[in-house]
Amino acid sequence: MACRVLNVSTSGFYEWRSRPASARDESDAHLANKIRDIHAGSRGCYGAPRVHADLRLGGGIRTGRKRIARLMRMLGVAGI
Repeated sequence: MACRVLNVSTSGFYEWRSRPASARDESDAHLANKIRDIHAGSRGCYGAPRVHADLRLGGGIRTGRKRIARLMRMLGVAGI
């Protein structure tokens, strides 16, 4: 019934369901753990710019500030 409502084929749904996570999803999960650790280490004070700076300067991880902001929104984490 869900396939009919969403207008997708059942074979396409089952293929999508059994597909492994993409490389971006895996790297986002790894990055989200680091963001959570940095934010907790700052006692909830750091926002996206400072978390980004800490990742880049402290951890050597090169990524965009907007990606960090998107992941922080997904995690429900915000600076003061």
